[in-house]
Amino acid sequence: MKSVFAKSVAGAGALLALAGASAALAGVFYQGSPGIGDPYFPKMGNGGYDVSTYDVFLSYKASGEVRSATTITAVADTDEGAPSAGAAMNRFNFDFRGPEVTQVRVDGEAANWSRAGQELRIRPATPILDGASFSAKVKYEGKPKQVSNPDGSRDGWTRTLDGVAALGQPQAVPSFLPVSDHPTDKALWQIELKVPHNKTGISNGVLQGGIDRSGPKTITRWAVNQPMPSYLAVVAIGRFDVDRGMVRGIPYLSAVDSSAGGPSVLGNLFDKTRKAHRFLEEVAGPYPFDVTGGLVDPSSLGFALENQTRSYYPSSPNLQLVIHEVAHQWYGDSVAVTEWDEIWLNEGFATYMEWLYEEEQGGETVANRFVRIYNANGPGSSFWSPPPAAPGGPQNLFDFAVYDRGAMALQVLRSKIGNADFRDVLMRWAQENEYGNASTQDLYDLIEDETGAPRPNSFDRWLYEEGRPSCPIC
Repeated sequence: MKSVFAKSVAGAGALLALAGASAALAGVFYQGSPGIGDPYFPKMGNGGYDVSTYDVFLSYKASGEVRSATTITAVADTDEGAPSAGAAMNRFNFDFRGPEVTQVRVDGEAANWSRAGQELRIRPATPILDGASFSAKVKYEGKPKQVSNPDGSRDGWTRTLDGVAALGQPQAVPSFLPVSDHPTDKALWQIELKVPHNKTGISNGVLQGGIDRSGPKTITRWAVNQPMPSYLAVVAIGRFDVDRGMVRGIPYLSAVDSSAGGPSVLGNLFDKTRKAHRFLEEVAGPYPFDVTGGLVDPSSLGFALENQTRSYYPSSPNLQLVIHEVAHQWYGDSVAVTEWDEIWLNEGFATYMEWLYEEEQGGETVANRFVRIYNANGPGSSFWSPPPAAPGGPQNLFDFAVYDRGAMALQVLRSKIGNADFRDVLMRWAQENEYGNASTQDLYDLIEDETGAPRPNSFDRWLYEEGRPSCPIC
């Protein structure tokens, strides 16, 4: 991946430099915006370019000090706002809340930079022509910190008993890496972790070359070979037991911190992951990534998270939780949202997979669960608010209604279009949007294409109506 890109840049370097110089002489410049205008997180992501790859190096000391260098390759892209076809970008931003930046270089040249809030503002020595590939290398040193979210939760760089568990949903990866932090800017990743000899660094993707303990530090190198948004990146450092194998023909790697139970927890996690794959591949189609597994690392975070290829669990998970997080590998990771206010597309689908699994194992049917939940929560219950497809603000992104009422909306859809078309919708949603981003409107279009009829009005009401909707299947 790195060598192929290097060849392409080397072949085009002279032309791009000449083009950038020509634009500079003409004085036709544009600046990348400090955000892409997400309705809930307007400063997340950055305009003016699309990221192609992240190449991360992170060295961690037992004291908590971090030394890091991240090289970001991207393509200048101004779909809107460039003053002319020959314009060049003379400033762009990354999202970064981390420690002190010590150096920034763009295409090998020292660049001017400044910081304002979460924005790392970079002015390259040579402006970058629209459509040109470029690389930016950011170095920092210090101790990353946690991030507070609008709902009061905290994530990001989190100290554990023996190291770190760093998670990013929805906005915390910039606490430890400079990124373009929005689900629509996916990229390929390489991550190298250098940690104390008695610890192991765990991240996303394929472990390349094994765990290297030959020197004074333990080194692991990870490759994410399918597109991944930054919020799904994970870094965990600690004393881990590591389990490798195969799950239904897919390489498998899980890590469990020694404080969480060791080999018995590893065995249980493997068994539950295998069951999840068997079920989900029948519902959603072939697994979209080239490795699977999990990460168990007790921390103060208190939640699980569907990091791409390696979901995080704060303790040994039960089967329903593994079903939920592995379901996200299709519904949320491979198929990501276009805007954060549509998070129900991730959480409603993953919750429904929990319910559908229980039904198909001979337990409670989804229809019976729907009626039970509906009857248990009267019209005045807070359970119904906010509506799953209109959460009302970033503070409500992970409310129960987004999960359970979102899943109930899918059951309303199933009751209206029938089992066969519904199962086709679940499969087509995962397969036809693989590695991309999709919206509720895209789901509507898929439903109408599958059924040949307008989408059911009751489905809309369950997604958007305030309060307790009428029950179409009670």
